[in-house]
Formats: sequence, structure tokens, C-alpha cells
Amino acid sequence: MRNVIDQSCDPGYATLKLVVERFPAIEEFAKTANLDSGEFEKLSTESFAWPAERKFPIHTPQHTALSVAYCKLAEALPRDVVAQLHNAAEIHGIPTTVFKSSNVEKTAAAPADYLLPEIERFKVASAEDVPLAEEAYRMKFAQLSVEDRAEAGMRLVKLAEKHNVALHPSTQKLAGFTMTSTRVLKDWMGARAEAARQGQSPLAKAFNKMAEAYTGVEPYISSRDDQLKLAAAIHTLDKQAGLTQYYGKKLPTPIETVFNTDLRRKDFVKVSSALANKALLQQLPLSFWEDALGPDVAKEIAPDGTVNMEMLEQIIPTLPADMKTALETQLAAYNR
Repeated sequence: MRNVIDQSCDPGYATLKLVVERFPAIEEFAKTANLDSGEFEKLSTESFAWPAERKFPIHTPQHTALSVAYCKLAEALPRDVVAQLHNAAEIHGIPTTVFKSSNVEKTAAAPADYLLPEIERFKVASAEDVPLAEEAYRMKFAQLSVEDRAEAGMRLVKLAEKHNVALHPSTQKLAGFTMTSTRVLKDWMGARAEAARQGQSPLAKAFNKMAEAYTGVEPYISSRDDQLKLAAAIHTLDKQAGLTQYYGKKLPTPIETVFNTDLRRKDFVKVSSALANKALLQQLPLSFWEDALGPDVAKEIAPDGTVNMEMLEQIIPTLPADMKTALETQLAAYNR
């Protein structure tokens, strides 16, 4: 990943200046580290915390300290790279106080949230940071693990709501806050089966079986837990079948495969086996709810004549099955 900077590829050491400014104790390590480019060219792959990219050298205490500090300024890194850096710092006996931010930064900056707080990635300290975090999340999406994509996406949506900032609909999809069309899901599982078959992978049958499982089912999946489990299962099969090379080309990523609509689950409520749009429900007259649920329930969910969605969402699951079915039928007339 060429846009990730460490001491081996820092033109003019501009980033190193930022590193030292943020972590003053790093300056002593920088003074004694050999920063000559020839130093890095001679190193074995195992001398880097990120061997595949030959980034973040950890062969000396000085370079390990610098690598950890550079890492803290990077936007997105694989978790195993971060773990390797922290392990190397422990082995070299580098105290965590070395990476303590300057007092200047602490007093000047607002308290920050992170999309990935465990590794301090994608900072959001104010409303102005939300669009920047959104852009970074989208740019780094392909580099994140399925788990990190889900966690960062969830926190991005919550922080956007906290700061009253609207996100792009496609970001909601990437973040895993839209519903799954089972028809589209079935089509993409069929496409995976064909790609696996062409690659002579024995997992073609597994993909076909998953596609068949979504025949004749409800049109949408709205449980985020179920969606994330499904995305993880698809990701595992994709890796085993060698299909990850087709992401963004022939096939969408597992997250994009599962969260495949622009329909936000928070805009809908489940009634029996169907999903009803909350905006529509709030437009229905009080007389509808009195006929459908009875005057007492209607008064409870619409005390001022307009349905209170929080109350309705609490009551619907408690309704008898036959009343849910009847309500679904009545709502169908308004959905036409």
C-alpha cells in the first residue's frame, strides 16, 4: 500500500516531523536510528512488521519505536501488523510512555472518538471530522478486515447521528446499515458458484447451495447480526475458493454482497412477514389504527393523533399472530 508512510519512505521526513511533534520522546530514537535508504534495502522481509509490504522495520529498538509512532499516524493497517509492532516494542523494552502525546495536543484538541478505537484509527472529534472520516473509511474499505469494516461502519453511522451530519447512502450500505435483498443475494451467490466452477474449485457446490437457500424466502433480511454472520461466512468461502481476486471486478465484496440495497433498516418496521415504511405508517389516520388494533391500542400508540413509532415498535411484537397478519394485509393496500 503505497500511501502508507513509514521511515523507509518518508520524503524529506515530513511525516517524521509530525511524529516527533506528537510524541516528543521519539526524538531521541530518531537521532540514533540509521535512516539511510540502503539500511532498509539490506533487511530481510522478516525484519518488517508488515512483511508483505516491507514496511515498519523492527530490527532495532530505534526503528521499532519509530515504526510504532508512524503506525499511530496511519489511517488503516491490518490488525496483525499493529499487534506485531506492539510485540516488537515489548521485546525491545520500549516503555509505552514513549508514545504519550504532547500536552500541547491534548489541550488543543477536543476529546476524540475513533471508528476503530482499539487501534485509534479514523478520528472524529467534531462534526467537521465526520465527512473526513467517511472519505477515509471509503478509501480504506478494501484494506480493512470484514470485522473492522463492520465495526468502523457502525461507529461512523452513530457518530454522524451524534454530530447531526448526513452520510452518503452508499456509505450506509458499506457500513452495514441497509437491508439485504434476498433476490440480489441469491444472484451474487450464483455468480460466485460460476466463478468457482471456472476456477475448478470444489466449493462451487457450496455457493450453489447457499443460492438455493434463498429461494422462496422473505424478500429482505433486516437483522444486522444475521447479515454480519452471513458476510463473514461468504468471506471465508471466497478465500478458500480463491475468489477474493475478483472483488471490485466480477464480484462485490462480502459486505457489498450482503448489504445490497439502499433501504435503511431504521426506516422500516417488521409486521408479521413484511416490512412497512415508518414514514408511511406515520401518515396513516388515527381511524386506521382504531380499526386495525382497536381504540385502546390506537390511543396508546397515537396519543396525539399521530402514531408514535417507538410505541408502535414496542407493541407490534406483542400482538397475537392473527392480528399481525391482519395488519400486514391492511397495510399492503397502502403500499401499492
